[in-house]
Amino acid sequence: MHRAKQVWQWINSLPAKTWLQVRPLSRKFASFLKQGGFQLQNIIPPLGILIGAVAFGLWWHSFAAALFAAVGLFFLAGIYRNSERTLPTVRQSQSKPPLEDLDPPAIEQPTPEDNEAVNEAVQYLQPWLANEVSLSEESVRDRCSVLVDSVVERARQMTTSP
Repeated sequence: MHRAKQVWQWINSLPAKTWLQVRPLSRKFASFLKQGGFQLQNIIPPLGILIGAVAFGLWWHSFAAALFAAVGLFFLAGIYRNSERTLPTVRQSQSKPPLEDLDPPAIEQPTPEDNEAVNEAVQYLQPWLANEVSLSEESVRDRCSVLVDSVVERARQMTTSP
């Protein structure tokens, strides 16, 4: 009976001893967090991974189970972080009006001399594209440069127009 009484006293005093040991550690941890400028939301996913993996390993009495749980929880934490990052973007895009409601920009018509040069380049390249005529590399390069220049000019006009 004497032994049972000692065990009972030890069990009753265990929480008090544990609290006396944990309290200074928790204060040190809190001061470390304040000095480091950490935010609690940044600590939650790694802490959740660690606690969840340890709990799963203890539940199954297996280190392999703990590793398995850590991998799964790591992926879930990644999903949490990515959804946390994308949520403001989605909310912001929902507050903007849809593109269909916006007025299309006024497209300036190219000048007639630009149209003539582009039409001439296209007519010159059409037989080559249909494999009817063989052209030299220089002539194709010249005609394509005319086309590219006209596309660039039209893009500049569209971006500078109000």
